[in-house]
Amino acid sequence: MCLGRVTLSYIQLQRVRERYRSAVFTWTNLLVVVVELDGNDSEALNLVPLVTNTVLEEHHLIVGVVVVVDPGVVPINSRGEKQRMHLRDGFLSDQIDAIYIAYNM
Repeated sequence: MCLGRVTLSYIQLQRVRERYRSAVFTWTNLLVVVVELDGNDSEALNLVPLVTNTVLEEHHLIVGVVVVVDPGVVPINSRGEKQRMHLRDGFLSDQIDAIYIAYNM
């Protein structure tokens, strides 16, 4: 029975990674996860527990803030790498147009 739960958890983690682009940075000792949602804005609220549980199960870290944004908000450089510091600066200066922000403190 435990094996089935582990397998299901692994499948859920894979689906999260495949469906949503995300980036992570820290802010005042909190882990911030920014997730691009390519779908209905109504899914944003359901995405928060999925993200927090995935990070907890896979990395054993507690997420402090989940920011759900539209596709293309996570900046990418010419090599295809996420530019987390630009994203962090945008978050700190309140320049990210978020669909939903959850503070899990």
